[in-house]
Amino acid sequence: MTDANLLLADSIREALRQLRDLPGDLEAEDDPAFTVEQVGFLEKRLYEVRALLEAAQLGDGPTDIDHQISVLLSRNHQIAAIWSIEDVKSVRPDLTDDQAWEVLEQVGDKQDAEWGISWTTIETVADDLFPEPANP
Repeated sequence: MTDANLLLADSIREALRQLRDLPGDLEAEDDPAFTVEQVGFLEKRLYEVRALLEAAQLGDGPTDIDHQISVLLSRNHQIAAIWSIEDVKSVRPDLTDDQAWEVLEQVGDKQDAEWGISWTTIETVADDLFPEPANP
């Protein structure tokens, strides 16, 4: 099963967890006559399930990516700090996207488990790879 399918399965399980709040009297009947309150409850759950499934399928927003990464890491009882080129460019706005990515790759290759990755680490690597021009 692909990671995308696993994430969709997680979303479906979450939707089913939400449906467990189904009132007990609905579960007992084969052909229940729904009250207005029960119909409202089911409609609300339907919209929540639909939103979860749509979010799992879109996968094009940063929040969705963060959620997907979190789900994948938690499956293996792992954590991770995530840095992006936007973080690098906040320290060195003069760098291109490609240069910022090069900085991140270098930081990732040389990170120290004792010190981790910090703003100072990013700035130092950026300065080493792409020295700022001296002011005349």
